[in-house]
Amino acid sequence: MTTHQHRPDPEPDGYGDEADPLEPRQSRNGRPDADRAWQSLALDGKPGSGGPEPQLPPLPGLDPLPAGAADSHTVSDRVMPPTAIPQMSGAAPAGVRIGVWGASGSGKTTFLGAVPIGAIQHQQRARVNWVVAGMDASSQEFLLDSVDQLASQHRFPEATRAQRDLRWSFTGDAQGTGGFRRRRISFALEVLDLPGEAFNPRSNQVAEDLHEQAVTHLSNCDGLVYLFDPLLDANEQTASINYFYGMATQMAARVRDENRLLRNGRLPHHVAVCITKFDHPDVFEPALRARWVYQEQPGAIPRVLDHQARGFFDWICNSFRGGSARLVRDALGNFFHPDRMSFYATSAIGFRLNANHQFDYRSYVNVEPDGERICSSPPTPINVIEPLMALEERLRGSSRGGGKLWRGRG
Repeated sequence: MTTHQHRPDPEPDGYGDEADPLEPRQSRNGRPDADRAWQSLALDGKPGSGGPEPQLPPLPGLDPLPAGAADSHTVSDRVMPPTAIPQMSGAAPAGVRIGVWGASGSGKTTFLGAVPIGAIQHQQRARVNWVVAGMDASSQEFLLDSVDQLASQHRFPEATRAQRDLRWSFTGDAQGTGGFRRRRISFALEVLDLPGEAFNPRSNQVAEDLHEQAVTHLSNCDGLVYLFDPLLDANEQTASINYFYGMATQMAARVRDENRLLRNGRLPHHVAVCITKFDHPDVFEPALRARWVYQEQPGAIPRVLDHQARGFFDWICNSFRGGSARLVRDALGNFFHPDRMSFYATSAIGFRLNANHQFDYRSYVNVEPDGERICSSPPTPINVIEPLMALEERLRGSSRGGGKLWRGRG
């Protein structure tokens, strides 16, 4: 498909909220629109299609607590043995432990906060209806706060300042091949949300025990979501290599001592590499000019095709960012098996959409000029729920030979 493009140079004027595509004016991107002949961002290619989701057992429930008996310590202490607390019925919930890893300021909290919104919207473009629920009070509160802040208050969640354990259940109703069968999928997800500085061994901004917890947690994880921020990486203080290499070497030492390295010496984790801020003009515009962006039809949300995502990451590291980014790319392949890595162009808030819920290149920036607030368009996360689903599916498939994936905290 031929892409017709006309992009005048940006101008610094402001922009209004409601855009009339027929009126020449300054757009939300600060672009004059008088003679725009934009038709589509579409490039040749078709999105890849994955296989059917594996069928998993439902999460067990709790036996109801028996009604309490009248208190009679004098009698019970003398003649009755103690009664144990009620136990969970059935097997322990089948789940995976996934760690979220990235430099300080790379958007880990916003990424996690976008997960419930991404799950809600996923049914619009896929055959799975996901329901995410907290498995304890604090995890449930995080879900409620995240949706309120991102979708209602249009502001970003505050960065993580202390350790936070998140345990969520994912329940999905998946449509089988051909559309004639539906099956239920469920799994549990455990994430330890830590401040970004905990992943930098040389940082003096967090306590040593918090860094030790980060090493222990990531070493014990089944899968990892690694957030690579191409804009943040340009800052020497937040260069990704500072938050990657030291942590990776300590993980390798820990896993080696536990005799869990793969035969080729690599770490056993499955890794989803997410190139963040795909919606930001400083990332999106260069990617568009380099022809990495695909749009199925005018108005559809632009994406990087699944089978091109790895090449997109290579381009980000080689041509767009360079420097330490290439070291991160090479170190990923050094510490983790290439067959256990997947890549995604990700945005936690997505693009601004018009009143018809369509992408309009004249007005796509979804952050207010102050950089603190999200525009009035509701967030439309891009590749936030997909990395978690892919990790769960890969881990589930690799465990069919035996052995449970679920581990308790420790």
